[in-house]
Amino acid sequence: MKKYILPVVLLAILAGCGKVKTPVVDESQIDIVSGTAVATTSQKKTTTEAETTTDDGDKKTTTTKTAGDKISGTTTSVKSTGRVVTRASGGSDGVVHGTTRVVPTAPRTTSRTTTSSTSTQQPTTETPTIDPKDYNSISFEFKGDKNDKIEVMRPYTDGKMRSFQALTVDTSEIKEYLDKNPNKTINDRIVTEDFDGDGYPDLFVVEKEDELNKTGKYFKYDSDKGTFISWDELNALKFEIKLDSSSNRLIVLDKKEDKIEYEKKSYEWNGQNKLVLREYIHQYTTDGDILIDYINYDENGSEISRETRDSSGNLVGDSTEPTTQEQNEE
Repeated sequence: MKKYILPVVLLAILAGCGKVKTPVVDESQIDIVSGTAVATTSQKKTTTEAETTTDDGDKKTTTTKTAGDKISGTTTSVKSTGRVVTRASGGSDGVVHGTTRVVPTAPRTTSRTTTSSTSTQQPTTETPTIDPKDYNSISFEFKGDKNDKIEVMRPYTDGKMRSFQALTVDTSEIKEYLDKNPNKTINDRIVTEDFDGDGYPDLFVVEKEDELNKTGKYFKYDSDKGTFISWDELNALKFEIKLDSSSNRLIVLDKKEDKIEYEKKSYEWNGQNKLVLREYIHQYTTDGDILIDYINYDENGSEISRETRDSSGNLVGDSTEPTTQEQNEE
């Protein structure tokens, strides 16, 4: 009987070894969320570590917790080219926890739209002007149908001739003169001369002309503005002025009706730029004799000498002579 007991025991043992007992796992005790593990055994306290590594050799962090606590992996935000791996190693519960790869989130790009407004600048057109120093191309024309205006035509910077100003003169006889002389122009009735010696020509517009004299209007040239200004000092002289280049004096000759009598006046600009009379010559007849008066004046217009001579040059009556100092000043 004992001979059979041993084989039976061995057979029972062998039969028990062939069975595998499957452990019952409570799934509510395991929760994997983004690399987080919960221990399956609450009776033993074991330590679990979570380690986070990066490809570029950044710092390695190890977190130690007791079993039953949540072990949370560390999510590290890196550039889009980096790799983040979270590895969780379990304790002695026999459960091996794998690695969880976290897909890196591309860095947020903030797009800022800049609106640039393009200002459309219209091309500026400069207003044509004149060169006030340029007086060589000035010409003259009648303005309208009235007899009181003459246009001053000037070249502008765009190359066109335009009316720059109008001179107030009596043009009635000028038009009659041009009608009778088709080969003449208005320029034949305008005298240009530098009457004040400033280097710019001035104007004398001949309004009336007869066998004896010419009368008209004087205009001074303003080189700063390029305009002609009515000239009161010379208009007071009334008649045409001739410039004596040798003495730099302005000569005005007033002929009388008998063509024998006349008055000749010589003017000069003094140091104060005032026009003063320097010499007066008057030829006239007395009892059939021709006599001539000669009167001289200083630079202030005061008389300094007087004498009368006949047509042969002989001295008539008393005469006064300037002093030596006054003669030297002359």
